[in-house]
Amino acid sequence: MPARLPLDDLRSAMEQASGATATVSDRGPFVRVSVPMPNTPEGYEALLAVVQHAAAWGSTDGTGELRLWASVIRGRQS
Repeated sequence: MPARLPLDDLRSAMEQASGATATVSDRGPFVRVSVPMPNTPEGYEALLAVVQHAAAWGSTDGTGELRLWASVIRGRQS
């Protein structure tokens, strides 16, 4: 299992992998970081390698835009 990333490192790594600004949102016991889904297979692979270091991750199109998200547990920041 990959080592968990602290919130600031996760946000920074997701921004670098996606080439987009991350959105950070409060989800109660979790903090969620999300970015738009990359348009290239290489971008997606780079982002997938990052989110595997989060407590949980997934994707959503609930905003009308496909986004990849990752969460850290509040308090532990990892």
